[in-house]
Amino acid sequence: MPKFMIGARGHDFGRQTPKQLFQAIGEAGFACTQLAYTKAIQGVSSYGDVTPSLVAETQDAIQKSGVQAAVYGTYVELSYADEERRRAETAKVLGQIRNAKLLGSVCMGSETTSMSKQPGVTRREAQEALLRSLAEILPACEEQGVLFGVECVYHHAMNTPEAVKMVLDTMASPNLRVIFDLANYIGAEDASLDAQRRIWDKAANWYGDKIAAVHFKGQAFRPDGRRTVCLCCERKRSPPVLPATSPLSAASAADLSSIYFCRCTALDRLYSGFFYFLRSVFTVFSQSQQALPLVLRDKPW
Repeated sequence: MPKFMIGARGHDFGRQTPKQLFQAIGEAGFACTQLAYTKAIQGVSSYGDVTPSLVAETQDAIQKSGVQAAVYGTYVELSYADEERRRAETAKVLGQIRNAKLLGSVCMGSETTSMSKQPGVTRREAQEALLRSLAEILPACEEQGVLFGVECVYHHAMNTPEAVKMVLDTMASPNLRVIFDLANYIGAEDASLDAQRRIWDKAANWYGDKIAAVHFKGQAFRPDGRRTVCLCCERKRSPPVLPATSPLSAASAADLSSIYFCRCTALDRLYSGFFYFLRSVFTVFSQSQQALPLVLRDKPW
């Protein structure tokens, strides 16, 4: 039966050296991390700061801590309709493919650009720009044997299961994957269990076998529909801690409810939807022996 490797985002532990960061993540009980150099490592403000010596230092930290850099975060703006800006963002990803391979990451990953960053650009235009970016990235990933995961967010260019399926079908690349953040699919209008389950059914049936990593976090909605954390989670601002590092099977996945997140009513709805989704995805992965990274997140964005 497939397993989840339970991890945490590196930047939820603050900016540190690779040695300090991976040691802290391991001591907190996590088996893997999502590493975004520009958010988690001291002295890195751009991808130009990710030098061969820094990558070697990270390799050493991985080996000594036993914490895998499961997701190599290259969160850039892949859906800029402006071609000059889009190419500049795509170049950042292309420059990191070799590093992701050197660190042994399960996949690289990026979101697909908030629509608010491009006033006047339609979602169709943004999605077409995303396809152009992936057309440049995926051949390089295929050549170097690296998987690239795109993350759906309901207010971004790729915003629904239908949009994800369109991107996967259009690119038809063996190296294109999905980073599945359940909460990012949900707007205020989709918060009910029935609405969530319709989304999870589509995702599991259409591309469950393409999911390379899962994000799990809590969120609630204000009366005006804006996302927020619940009051319980708002008080939690220390790095996450996990009691054990052993992978979770489908049978024990419910243990997550007592590991990190609170038990408020808003999150009960997300838990219910999450475990419903787990059953669907574990059915898809029933023949696989690969551990699927599950990244717990400290904040809802």
